[in-house]
Parts: sequence; structure tokens; C-alpha cells
Amino acid sequence: MCGIAGIVPRGGMASAPGLDVAAMLQCFRHRGPDAEGQFSDERLWLGHVRLSVIDVSEAGNQPMETQDARYVISYNGEVYNFVELAKTLGLTDLRSHSDTEVVLRSFEKLGSACFELFNGLFAFAIYDTDKKKLWLVRDRLGIKPLYFTAGPHGFAFASEIRALPRFDDTQFECNLSAVHEWLYYGTTLGDKTLFSGIEKLLPGHYLELDVTDLSYRILTYWTPASFAREKKDDRPSMQIVAETRRLLEQAVSRQLVSDVPVGVFLSGGVDSSAITAFASRHYEGKLATYSVGFDFDDVNELPKAKAVAKLYGTDHHEIHVSGADIADVVVKMVAHHGMPFSDAANIPLYLLSERVQGTTKVVLQGDGGDEMFGGYNRYSILSFYRSSKMIARGARLAMKLAPRGPRFHRRERLANALLPKDPAEVMALLLTEEDPFTKPGALFAPDFRRQIESADPFARYREVQAQFSGEDLVNQMLFVDSMIILPDIFLEKVDRSTMAASVEVRVPFLDNDLVDFCMRLSGPQKVRYGRKKWLLKKALEGIVPREVLYGRKTGFGVPYGEWLRGSLRPLFMDNLQLFGRNYPRVLDAAAVEAAFNAHSSRGRDRSFLLWKILNFTIWANTSKVTFGQ
Repeated sequence: MCGIAGIVPRGGMASAPGLDVAAMLQCFRHRGPDAEGQFSDERLWLGHVRLSVIDVSEAGNQPMETQDARYVISYNGEVYNFVELAKTLGLTDLRSHSDTEVVLRSFEKLGSACFELFNGLFAFAIYDTDKKKLWLVRDRLGIKPLYFTAGPHGFAFASEIRALPRFDDTQFECNLSAVHEWLYYGTTLGDKTLFSGIEKLLPGHYLELDVTDLSYRILTYWTPASFAREKKDDRPSMQIVAETRRLLEQAVSRQLVSDVPVGVFLSGGVDSSAITAFASRHYEGKLATYSVGFDFDDVNELPKAKAVAKLYGTDHHEIHVSGADIADVVVKMVAHHGMPFSDAANIPLYLLSERVQGTTKVVLQGDGGDEMFGGYNRYSILSFYRSSKMIARGARLAMKLAPRGPRFHRRERLANALLPKDPAEVMALLLTEEDPFTKPGALFAPDFRRQIESADPFARYREVQAQFSGEDLVNQMLFVDSMIILPDIFLEKVDRSTMAASVEVRVPFLDNDLVDFCMRLSGPQKVRYGRKKWLLKKALEGIVPREVLYGRKTGFGVPYGEWLRGSLRPLFMDNLQLFGRNYPRVLDAAAVEAAFNAHSSRGRDRSFLLWKILNFTIWANTSKVTFGQ
């Protein structure tokens, strides 16, 4: 796994002598500490830092050129089927044993038609020195990141936001149209970022740039929407169960390919336990597993993980996270995300990756299992959606008379989520802890609030859900999640948290063959009578212990609410005060302090909202973004 970057100044490289390309690479040196390379001509510059995993020799270093020097690649990722592709395409004169060369030669032979053949995780750039065209490509589900900016001074791209260059002395402005959306989900969705002029390349897409005039177009090479038009797999249930088991085992085995040690992040849940079970069958040598726990019993799955590790005979390692040692990590993770990303699970994942660093370069993890097989409570709720709407109306009436407390507010949030008539809005509200009733924008100053609330926070959900309106509601939610929260929250978290410690994470549940199979199934085949992950659990019977499959799930919650009451209070207050001095017309400081004090005294739990504010103030204070005021 690696980091990539590139610059195409308007007017050519000679017109931009002050660009500090070394600083760009240094911004994400953690993504590739093993080697560094650069390519440039009169039109552009390409940079690369390498984390060597397959063919660790210098033959795999990048940027890599074809033998005739026409095509150049800067590549981040792993394509697991590269050996089969080389045979299929007749690539017999390879100069290395790396997947990078196979990707490059596949493009040389097939052009953009090769993108859909790659089974793996990747983001890469390929430059045609003859036609002066540049292609940027991102994997099907967005496992690997790719950002770009295009403006009057030129075009640039990078694996991380903070590596993107400023072509002049101006600062990036906050993208006010995305703040309302961020306020609901703790991140921006689709191609948006919180910086005006910086975009994400969407999963399953590629960008084709003419480097002479900087015109470009963005095209789709793969989309989940294509499965909405296909006939569902109607084989008998037991055949579907057997195929699920076969494809998952194949995916795990396939993703063990590596020239360096491979381990597993083991939470003790269904997904990571399944990966551990299959990996222990196919891995040559003793498999290492790693788990993380907290000083709170209700969010601690270490005992379950330890039991699973013992069952499969792994070399097991544990770390414990307490609030006392995470303030610096919070600041560090904001820098790595380049935005106020608010999934607090990035903190223990980073600390776990730090523990792995230096001993295990590659780790398998269970991300994607919930989105492919229906692992969240909201899938169960949607399987009874019509009755749930009736319950929600009754619940809101009953709660007017009920005493206030944590359970009251959780039930109120669920009732609020089920009230809208628009299924896309229901799906969005079942994800977030915010809703129009709780008015999360109330923590912003009135004028700023009016600016940001003019944007629809549910627009991305409406856009994506409309592509699957013919599916049953459970499948609609599964498809929507695979296109929104999977790339924009969970996979972003995994990439930044682990690559910050120079660790590559692979996700077998997002193997091409397994994903295609799951997307050809109906919702009731995966979530049956409200039972989450029914299909996956049936497929794992006899492989994963029943107490893991059907026992009560503890959950991998991060106790940031308690941290805010304790060790993170100084960090919160210091950044709030500094933010107020730098940006006096953005936040309503009195409202923020009132919400914080209510949370500290264990009134209404607004920990997610306050966590977002903490990340927001750190981001603004450190990135020096402007708010157009």
C-alpha cells in the first residue's frame, strides 16, 4: 500500500517553479516509508511513496514505466488477481513480480476496459506520455482514497487532502454547502469535502484529464445500481448458504497473498471471527490476531476475542485504551483525515495499528460484512417498516408523558427517524443521531446557521436511494449503505487510521465475487424475519462458535462521551476558545458551552454532536481554513 500524488500546472511545469513537491510527499510519508519515487516531464509531476508488500525488491518501486516509456503509473493498492490476469492477457515478459506492473500492462493492452477486471483495493494514476492524457482510477467501493482539485492555476491529486498543493498564497475556503450534511453524519458524502474546490473521486469511477488544456471528464466503470436491474438469485436457500460459505473462504484465502507477514484485527464479532477461522486454515505459519479494549465493560469485547483466538490457535495480542492517552491522538487523526471526521473508532484502530507496526504490515479486517449481509439494527427495523411507522407515531405521543432519560432519548430518536414519508430520509435518520427535532445547527451563530441550513442534508441519500426504488426496503438500505456510509465513513476511517501507522488493511467481505453475489440476492434472503445477518450466520454454522454467531453482541462502541466529561475536557475548551478568537461569527460559544455542561452533568447525551464540534474546531484551528466572512 502506498501514497500517490500529482501536479499538472496550467502552462506546464516551467510555470510553477515554486511548487514544493518534496513537501507533498512528506505529508503522507507514513503511507509509504519503504521507498520514494518521482516522475516529471514538461507537463506534469507524479510522486509516490511505497509500503512494499508484494515483490519487496526495487523492481516494484514507482512511478513505474512500460518498457517503451509511453505509460507511467503511480499506484496505491493491491490487486489480488494479478497472477491470473497476467496469464489471461498473455503478459509473459514482466520485469517484476508486482501487481503494479500487471495493472500498468493491463492498461497498456486494454485501456480503460481493464479497470473492471481488477479485484482488489486501489487508487492510481496512469499517464500516457504520447497522448498527454492522465487517468485517475478508484476501486469499486472506495476502499482506497483519492482527492483532486482543479482551478485556474492547475490540476492536482493526492491520497490525502493535506498533500494537495496550494498553487498560490490563498487559503482554502470552507465548503459551506457541505457543513449541514457534515453536521448530521460527521463527514461529507459523495464527492464533496469541507474544502471548496477539493473533491473526492467517487468509487467505481475514473477521471480522464487532457494535460494540455486541463479539460477532464469523470466516467463510471462499475456501480451497484447495475444489480438493481438484474434478476435475483432464486436458488434454494441451502445452495445460497453453501455459496456464501465458499465465496467468503475464497475471499479470505485470496487476500492472504503477500510477501510480508499477514494478521487479523479480531473484535470477537461474527465478521472478524469468520475471517480468523478461514485465515487460520489457509495462512502458512502461525496467524497473528490483534484486539483492542476499553476501560468500560459495556464496550469491551476483549474476552470474546480472546476466546476466538484460543479456539483457532492464533498468536494473540491485546491493547487497552483509556481516556488518559488519547488527546494527542484526536488531534493527529484530524490531521490525517484532513477534515473533522467524527467516527471515534479511528482512535482505537490507530492505536492498534501502532501496536502492529513493525511486526505485521498487512492485516485483514471485517469491514463490509454488515453492509453486504445486513448487520445493523436498522435492517431489522426496515423489514417491518410499515408497522414501525405506526409504532413511531404512537411512541411520540407516549413519550410526551414519559420521564426524560437516556432510554427516552434513544427511543425518541428512533421514533423521529421513522416518521418521514420519504424512505431516503428514513434511511439517513436511522444512521445518524441527529434529526430536525434536535436542531443540531443550534450550536452555530444565527447568520452562519442560516447559510449552512439552506443545503439539504439528505440530498445524497435521495440521489442514491432513487436508483434502487424498485428493491425491497432492506435491499434499498443495503445498497444505499454500500454507496454512502461504507466509503464515506467506515472505509475512510480504516484507511486513515491504519495507514497513519504504515499498516495495510484488507477487507475480504468486499471481494468482487462475494459482493456481486450478495448484490444479486433479495433483502429477505439476507435479513429473514427481522433476524440480522441470517444468511451469513447460517453459512458460518460449524465454523464459528454458536455463542459468537447468536450470542448477545457487546458492540464496538468508543466511550468518547465519557472522555469528553473527563480527560478531553481541556482539549475541548481550549480549541473552542481559540476557534472563537479566530472565527467569532461561526459558532454560538454560549450554546456550545451550555450543551457541554449539560452533557458533563449527565443531562441529555449530546456526545456525538459535541464530538463533532471538537473535531471541527481542531480542524479549523490547525488548517487555517476560511469561512468566507
